Amino acid sequence: MTEEMKIKVGFGDTFRELTVRIPDGDIPPYQPGDPLDLVGTSEIRLDAVAKVTGTAEFTYDRQPKGLIYGKILRSPHANANIRSIDVSQARALEGVRAVLTTPDVFEDSTARYAGAEIAAVAADSEAIADEAVRMIEVDYEVLPFCVTIDDSMAEGAPKVGRGNQENVDRVSPRARRRRRGGEINADAEASMVARMKEREKTVDKLFAKSKGVVEGEFRTQVQTHAPLETHGVVCDWDGKNLLCYGSSQATFGFKRELGSSRGPVGAKDVRVICEYVGGGFGSKFSAGREGVLGAMLAREAGKPVRLMLDRKEEQTSAGNRPDSLQKLKMGVAADGTILAYRVRSWGTPGTGTGGAGAHNDGIYNLGEIDKVEYGVRTNCGGARAHRAPGWPQGVFALEQMMDMGAQSVGLDPIEFRKRNDDHPIRTAQYDIAREKIGWDRPRVRGGAATVCRGVGVASNLWFSAGGRGTQVMVRVHKDGQVEVRNGAQDIGTGTRTVMGMVAAEELGLPLARVRTFIGDTRDPQGPGSGGSTTIGSITPAARLAGYVAKQRLLEVVAARKNWPIDQLGLRRGHVTRSGDPVLSFDAACQLMEEDVIEVLESRKANYAGFSDTNAGVQCAEVEVDTETGEVRVIKVVAVADAGKLINPMLAESQVRGGVSQGVGYALLERRIMDSQEGRMVNPNLEMYKLLGAVDCPEIEVVLFDVYNGKSNTSVMGLGEPPIVATAAAVANAVSDAIGVRITEIPITPRKVLEALGRKGSDTGKKGE
Repeated sequence: MTEEMKIKVGFGDTFRELTVRIPDGDIPPYQPGDPLDLVGTSEIRLDAVAKVTGTAEFTYDRQPKGLIYGKILRSPHANANIRSIDVSQARALEGVRAVLTTPDVFEDSTARYAGAEIAAVAADSEAIADEAVRMIEVDYEVLPFCVTIDDSMAEGAPKVGRGNQENVDRVSPRARRRRRGGEINADAEASMVARMKEREKTVDKLFAKSKGVVEGEFRTQVQTHAPLETHGVVCDWDGKNLLCYGSSQATFGFKRELGSSRGPVGAKDVRVICEYVGGGFGSKFSAGREGVLGAMLAREAGKPVRLMLDRKEEQTSAGNRPDSLQKLKMGVAADGTILAYRVRSWGTPGTGTGGAGAHNDGIYNLGEIDKVEYGVRTNCGGARAHRAPGWPQGVFALEQMMDMGAQSVGLDPIEFRKRNDDHPIRTAQYDIAREKIGWDRPRVRGGAATVCRGVGVASNLWFSAGGRGTQVMVRVHKDGQVEVRNGAQDIGTGTRTVMGMVAAEELGLPLARVRTFIGDTRDPQGPGSGGSTTIGSITPAARLAGYVAKQRLLEVVAARKNWPIDQLGLRRGHVTRSGDPVLSFDAACQLMEEDVIEVLESRKANYAGFSDTNAGVQCAEVEVDTETGEVRVIKVVAVADAGKLINPMLAESQVRGGVSQGVGYALLERRIMDSQEGRMVNPNLEMYKLLGAVDCPEIEVVLFDVYNGKSNTSVMGLGEPPIVATAAAVANAVSDAIGVRITEIPITPRKVLEALGRKGSDTGKKGE
């Protein structure tokens, strides 16, 4: 059963009435003008004091009685088969409690990148574990390798994969799927090729009709996650059951993985606890081999084991954002309408080919699209989801094409985007970003001076309204205490705070009166923290649970006081009657016959809503020294939409974090591989450059409060959208400053000077 009703959706002065079907058992979304005391205010994070005082316990801080230490032996070779492993000396070392080999655990006798797991030990001290690892003898069959996209794509390149795996494999469209046994469906392949050729012909005809046709080749680098807290677990068995403290973005994902009867651990019952996470950015959904090995070492040793990666392991083996090579072409009509768009792109996610796509064909109306993507195997650590997977690298290329397309028909870059963008929110955001960055202010640009300034623009969108399946429990105790519980993790976005806020709002209490519990799989089911879906999944369930708990408490009050229930409410710590406070919340709880009112509610299905996506626009201003090539990002204006704002301060911090990481991606971060040795040469935070306080620009955040009607809270996630546009906006600003385009990140001084040199050479040739 669903209830049909009319709601208002929109933002600012732009609202319209929409008829939606409210799922059975749910409540209507927040509406403009609702009397809200907490929702929409900037409340301090509930865990702020614990974090700044050091009392918050991260995985590394857990020390069960009898704790011993795990360590992994990793391959020094980029590509090798394992002939044999001799662990006898390690087992005999005093203080060693357990030894495992990966061929036995994972049935994998290959090491296809430098850093691949070979064996693991657990010992009474870290020093003994290190010594035991050094005593393990491995006989490798060392094979040729490729660690860069160009080497792997070269004719006659060494094979990265095994069997009939190709180095380069088309990963889109989906019709190219292999049958069992590795055979290709010939009919599907032929049909797909025919469709591709027809699409190519159609696009070529549109290019021929275009007034402006622009082309570009763009490259982005491999970016590692580099969280301050490395991957790892502290595992403890009680004989049959496993307790795992894990640095996780998916507590219930860890639980399923470690408890799966198909996996090597196969625990009867698994409890995962992750109250605090020191960064994840998409890499901590899986327990990974380190988690599995930690659990199995603890079982074999009969003691709790801590297995946390060191910084080198974190940089080489715990995931990364894939690099990309993108060749794009765009055709533009005389009125600025994009007619056609062609994409050929390649990405390297490690030894596989999946997960390396670049989202370079979204956001705008791009006319007829002809897109083909390829995955390229390399002997490097594998990719994992990284904050907005595929989008920063794709948008870096797309947004430069947008600037080039605008130039081809003589349009201002922002005006060109507005002509090819019909998103109702972003349409309003362009003008705000333009005004805030001072887009039309005179600047010394085009490389005309020693220090030049330029501005650039880029856009983003995301899909983060949340989904079904999440449950939240609210308990109201007779003594007036209130608990709000969910078993998901808070990876630093403030989930526990907003969960508490929406429940407290329904119960008419200040946030300080609500105790929130999060990060324990013994509590109700929660989502993984990915896709920016956490807040959109948890808050509707929390609000609904708070609402139902309120109704049950008011029923008690109505019965005991003989007051009409339709006159009662809860607000500002009191029961109200016809809007006036008549009884304190604590006194109301004392009227309960039972000790606790306990409510468990689930997140319902999404409504039709105002918009299925949230939108953003960023403008960057940069300063470039044309003599040294140094680029400084002076300011970034980030206009962002997160649906209904629950806590503006937390939303703003998400935007600032995404922009900061995006600036680092644009200017500094990159994994460097040694083509001769096959190893990462900067696997630390000294040589792998991250954005520091001195490098961070002024970040002006403008938040849109949008009543989108997608759920009862109308909230949308904001973890990933802010990083999508930043590198692209910076690149366009650099081009504006120096008068020549740089098509590869990170934008280092060397690349700037080389670009200026090419510009000077071209100018000289034209003069001749």
